[in-house]
Amino acid sequence: MFLNKHNSPIKPPKRLFRVIIKRLKIEKNLKLFKEKFSVFSALLAISIILVAAAILLFNYDLKDSESVSLISLLFLNTRIIIAHFQYFAMAVLESMPIMSIIIFIVSITLVMIFLRFLVQYYDRILTLHKLIKNKKYG
Repeated sequence: MFLNKHNSPIKPPKRLFRVIIKRLKIEKNLKLFKEKFSVFSALLAISIILVAAAILLFNYDLKDSESVSLISLLFLNTRIIIAHFQYFAMAVLESMPIMSIIIFIVSITLVMIFLRFLVQYYDRILTLHKLIKNKKYG
């Protein structure tokens, strides 16, 4: 125990223990949110690379398929296309690179999900920093 200048024990304020425990909880949460933020940052970077790969795959598959020539046919012979629209639509759908479209949509969805989590954790980190800065945890 510490003694003051009159050799009597110094008693800490009654709320000191509660303030210390709250501050430790805030620090623990801050560390947890920073770890999650870094994980989702890495996942976002990976998913952005996946989007770039999906775009390249879609571009390659689109050039390889006959979809572009069928769609350009739509502007050249519109009357014939309208007369045989069902057959034309089926031909376009059959020639579309569906797997690369699905991969592209999934990769864009992953980017959006990881970006959402990243923004949420960043907001929580800022809130905790403001709480620590203003000392409003006691």
